Amino acid sequence: MSESEQVADSQHKRQRLRRDVGVIGVIVALFGVVRLLHAVDWRVGAAVVALGVLSIRPRVLVIGLVLLLGARSGAVLDGLDAARSRPLTEAEVVLVSDPREGDGGWSAQADIDGERLVMNVRLGVAPTFGGADVGDRLVVSGSLRGSEPETAWAVSRRIVGSVTVSEVHDRRPATGVVGAANTLRDAYRGGVSHFDFGDRALFTGLVFGDDRNQDPVDADNFRSSGLSHALAVSGQNVAFVLLIAAPVIGRIRWAPARVFVSVALLVGFGFLTRFEASVTRAIVMAGLALIAHAVGRESDAAVVLPPAVALLFVLDPLFAWSLAFQLSVAATVGMVVLASRIAVLLPGPQVLRLAVGATLGAQLFVAPLLLGTFGRVSLVAVPANLLAGPAVAGVMMWGLLVGPVAAVVPDPIAVVLHVPTWLMVRWVAGVADVFGSLSVGHFGFVHLAVGLFGLFLLLVARERRGAGAALSRFGVGLVALSVAVPLLVPRPLAPGVHVLSTELTVARSVEGHDVVVLGGGADVEDILEQLRSSRLGRIDLLIASNGSRRTGVLVHTLSAQFEITTIWAPPGHSVPGAHAREDFSGSLGSMQIKTADDGRVSIVGDEGALGSG
Repeated sequence: MSESEQVADSQHKRQRLRRDVGVIGVIVALFGVVRLLHAVDWRVGAAVVALGVLSIRPRVLVIGLVLLLGARSGAVLDGLDAARSRPLTEAEVVLVSDPREGDGGWSAQADIDGERLVMNVRLGVAPTFGGADVGDRLVVSGSLRGSEPETAWAVSRRIVGSVTVSEVHDRRPATGVVGAANTLRDAYRGGVSHFDFGDRALFTGLVFGDDRNQDPVDADNFRSSGLSHALAVSGQNVAFVLLIAAPVIGRIRWAPARVFVSVALLVGFGFLTRFEASVTRAIVMAGLALIAHAVGRESDAAVVLPPAVALLFVLDPLFAWSLAFQLSVAATVGMVVLASRIAVLLPGPQVLRLAVGATLGAQLFVAPLLLGTFGRVSLVAVPANLLAGPAVAGVMMWGLLVGPVAAVVPDPIAVVLHVPTWLMVRWVAGVADVFGSLSVGHFGFVHLAVGLFGLFLLLVARERRGAGAALSRFGVGLVALSVAVPLLVPRPLAPGVHVLSTELTVARSVEGHDVVVLGGGADVEDILEQLRSSRLGRIDLLIASNGSRRTGVLVHTLSAQFEITTIWAPPGHSVPGAHAREDFSGSLGSMQIKTADDGRVSIVGDEGALGSG
């Protein structure tokens, strides 16, 4: 490389570094303004904007706009007052989310007189409520209990209370664009009616993000393997929609018309996917990129991401409280900043290197959010995503293309059309199952910090002469150490009684025998995740302190995921494979299990009482 080429290359690298640092800085600043500056008075921001315009000082103008954004966030937050508690008599509600099945019924988000509430409907009240869709209008009676949003999820969804429905009088299906989107979603489901229940749920999750009916074991496998994002529509879904439509849109020669058709298509896809936070971010980014390209401006992700986030915060500042939005933005930043940098450090074909770089870059940037929220990060996410990625893309593209066709042709033709779909869905589920079942240790903030520092040294080593080789070796060692320690040296559950939640207690003897005690209100997804985090491979004894049908369903699900040697349940139980016991007392290795008068199970080991649960 000549000296002039070296100078040009050095300048390009510095420019790119400044651009990437700027992208990260702007994104962090936008979230900080919306989350922290909501006490600003809008009049202060307006005055600063006016001063910037009159003095022709762009920096002052930007500061004023920032203050106005903070003031708008504060105004929206101030409007989240608790709804007035009151009885409801034949009140009209509009569903703003699809119903999800819960404990003996369904829950959905609904709008009542402009207020967002969580609506709970028991099975006996309206057995067909689970078939309702977004935009449907219902006439209901019940009771409304107001409450201010206390969680980030409730803030992001504007939830100001809950409704317990005692009667559903009428239901009118959604009309217009929302109704058309519901019809199209039903068509996609109808086209795969020959799939089994679990595969249908995976198909709808992969194609348009509806994973409501996903099997709990599948859901746990997808979470543990780092593939759960595939069931939530995101930027790649939007890209595939444009790719499928490219042969048609490319024939439109007039640029404004081409942009209009593309944006209209993206908005339609938004209705199909319920405008979830991640897909909304991707749609806005794609729209800005299309407009920029049409007017001859730069339109890559690094350019359009900051204005897209700023525009969404102007439209709805509460996006800043949405974990899905945070993860989507973080993953995009990671791919923008790190994908190509990591790729140059790897051997092999360029396609594979870029795929690994994009996946690893996204995982590194979302890791702090995942650790802070869930306390763990999947160590197998990168290989799992590389193996499942092509099939995920195939299901999205082929499913979107042939889904509506399969719904209207005869069943034998629909079966043939969806043979590739079924094979790819099964492959993705198999990858999630294999990698989700691997027993690995916890990847914490310390491991992440060591790994990031090692990656930083690797990137610096590429720019150094002489000392570069030593830095590179040290960086490789740190990255390998950060991954190898939790992989090879997992922290086993210590002997003793561990109360993982109010409904789950795990006791481990010094010999390694495990006893699991389930309460009556246990949630299957929470229990699976907690047991997975505890790295239980076999449950020697499972005590179902409540023998209800719900507990029976939970135990049946656990049996599909764990090897359970013995199950105890009360007399008259509905727990499959359980032995009825009047009293939960017995021994397991060095552990003595006893039941107190209040029903609590106590466990005693060789060295005295281990605890109770």
